[in-house]
Amino acid sequence: MFNYIYGEIVDFGNSTVVVDVNGVGFELSVSGFTMADCQIGQKQRLYTYMQVKEDDISLFGFSTLEEKKMFLLLISVSGIGCKVAQAILSGMDSNSLALAIFNGDTRLLTKIKGLGKKTAERLVLELKEKVVVDAVEMVLPITQNPDLQINKDMQNAIAVLVSLGKSQADAEKLVDAAAKLGATTTEELINMAFRIN
Repeated sequence: MFNYIYGEIVDFGNSTVVVDVNGVGFELSVSGFTMADCQIGQKQRLYTYMQVKEDDISLFGFSTLEEKKMFLLLISVSGIGCKVAQAILSGMDSNSLALAIFNGDTRLLTKIKGLGKKTAERLVLELKEKVVVDAVEMVLPITQNPDLQINKDMQNAIAVLVSLGKSQADAEKLVDAAAKLGATTTEELINMAFRIN
């Protein structure tokens, strides 16, 4: 029903913020990361998800679309409700969470408060193929990293990405990131590159 709410932050709760929109105060449940982005007196756009239950209607707020998308992925997993998803998002930022799921790093996932081994394994099993990883910040362009060995598959993948409209530098960054995430063949490198923002 609501895509986002834009208004003035007027109050904080334990894990909630109140947004005043033309004299109406909306209380939204938020993660610790979204709460850190909010300041009382500041106008803020929060992307929303509305949960309707028999005896309750709740609004969940997110300061970024990435966090909202991750929330929607989390609640698609059997046994993970909105409150648990919000708690998970308070324990790790969206991109780190996506990377941990992508890499199948259940040890890292279980460091999130309230997330047990079985739930972490289920997250990896159900979301590994769905998460999108932002790996740009963790890699260097190949041209700036002379120690990196560029094999034939990497060269082919870069050429394909350039032919599809990517700049040479961006194509190199994406292929470097894809290789570091475990892709080896030309096809794997290209497919992985399209899953990286």
